[in-house]
Amino acid sequence: MVFSPHPDDETIGVGGYIAQSRKEGANVRIVLVTNGNKHHNENTRYAEFRKATGILGVAESELVFLNFPDGTLHKQSASELSSKLRKQLDDFNPDIVIYPHPKDFHPDHSTIGRIMEEILTEAPNKRIAYEYLVHYEFFYPRPKIFAPDLNLLPPLRLLLFDRSWKRFLLTKEVENLKQEALLSYQSQLKDVVLKELLLASIRKNELLAVPPILPGSP
Repeated sequence: MVFSPHPDDETIGVGGYIAQSRKEGANVRIVLVTNGNKHHNENTRYAEFRKATGILGVAESELVFLNFPDGTLHKQSASELSSKLRKQLDDFNPDIVIYPHPKDFHPDHSTIGRIMEEILTEAPNKRIAYEYLVHYEFFYPRPKIFAPDLNLLPPLRLLLFDRSWKRFLLTKEVENLKQEALLSYQSQLKDVVLKELLLASIRKNELLAVPPILPGSP
């Protein structure tokens, strides 16, 4: 199960992991937490999300839309948000759950990360948990250019943090699927800064942070 704050985060962070999981026959459900409607283009972003996740191999029936307002998760009731995220876990009961890193610079991402850690720490079911990073400092990822033959490396400051990191290597086929899925987000590619971020996420690997205290984490 993958929790995505906005349409595109799932593909930026773990699009390759999703595609490879589907190729191996895993059931994958993606929970889109906000409506991505900061610029009043919800319908467009939802359509792009459906197209991108379809390219990665996820059926539309496995997409969940929680419809929280974009950019407001840190202002929402923490108990309500926690309840809705917990319900998704209970309904799908995944072996592996992936969500944003709590140190991500975007408040929507960090809010989900913190709440998910609280939920998983308390949950009786042991699950493997991984965290992905999208926004961290201006120059992450480095270099912020389209460089598919390079490896993605964690920010130095987070290497000194309390999490270990795993590299998930992408086959060329999976890397191409991720690139095709990212190019579905045409509304985001019109923004120069966002375009740099999306294209810079196409690398030979993806990064997964391992939370230190969660039951079930390796």
